[in-house]
Amino acid sequence: MRTISLLASLALVAACAGTPETPPDTEAVRDYVEVGELAQVDQVRTHGNDGWRPVTRYFVVYEARDGQFLLEFTRACHEIYDNTSITPDRRYDRNVMRRRIDTLRGCRIDKMYPLTEAQVLEIEALVKSARSGN
Repeated sequence: MRTISLLASLALVAACAGTPETPPDTEAVRDYVEVGELAQVDQVRTHGNDGWRPVTRYFVVYEARDGQFLLEFTRACHEIYDNTSITPDRRYDRNVMRRRIDTLRGCRIDKMYPLTEAQVLEIEALVKSARSGN
């Protein structure tokens, strides 16, 4: 009986140790989205002069002609910071970017939220504060 309980507790400790911890900056952005009840959109119209900038490894702000959007990836997207290997975007339609179908730098886009300029500034301040530990 003792052996079984020891093995069960070791398995529990191993399972907890293997669970990746979400970085505080990513948690801050997720909390902002949840508390602000940001509405999701399924697609964004894209144009040739669109741009993006990383917020965390899970989020970028996408700047389109039609406005700014917060994109969330399905996984940590290290490719948005790593410029040694360029991964092409995958688009079903080159004029529209769709969530759960298309990618940015090879990372699948899970969610899209339209943002105002004030919201972008708030998110960037939250991330900066979370990284500094305040």
